[in-house]
Amino acid sequence: MRPENETVGQRRSFIEEARRRQIIASAVEVISEVGYGSASLARIAKHAGISKGVISYHFAGKDELMEQLVIQLYVSAGEHIAPAVMAAEGAHNQLLAYIGSNLQFIDANKRYVAALIDVVLNLRDADGKPRFASAEGEQEIIQPLVDIMREGQRRGEFGDFDPRVMAMSIRDAIDGAAGRAIRDKDFDMTTYSAHVCRLFDVATGKRGSDD
Repeated sequence: MRPENETVGQRRSFIEEARRRQIIASAVEVISEVGYGSASLARIAKHAGISKGVISYHFAGKDELMEQLVIQLYVSAGEHIAPAVMAAEGAHNQLLAYIGSNLQFIDANKRYVAALIDVVLNLRDADGKPRFASAEGEQEIIQPLVDIMREGQRRGEFGDFDPRVMAMSIRDAIDGAAGRAIRDKDFDMTTYSAHVCRLFDVATGKRGSDD
């Protein structure tokens, strides 16, 4: 039998995590309505139906709340994308699963993605530099793609190309779709996904001797 204080602690942790997620969800809605600059803690608290003090209890300030908003979306995206990639057999199918699941996630979470883009473009660190838009951050994002393509080349599934440059091109196609889906309510993500998969299927494939 588990100690009673452990059960109470777990319940408290669960409740606190649920409250943090509620606050982040409200931040997403407020940013979608008024933009990052006008998304004050007071507005977010009002949207969530709580006091500003409750937000201050869970987050040190607006910057930390915005950081956690971005991190939570990346975690949620990873939880959606990783199983799809892992279930695919071979590097070729893993690459297509990576592209397809990324675009599917964006299509299903447009408001959240729109808020994330607004935060990433505006949030700054103590030196005034973008908090998330860094070379280190980009490398962390594209590394799984680089690994897939290097393994595919090693196994002979892919042709000869620079995996890092190809990974950046793929991420540009995915991130560009996010912006387009947010701007254009009639954007057909399913058709776009099929097109991008075909495009990079050809780009990463082996070329014939006459090519």
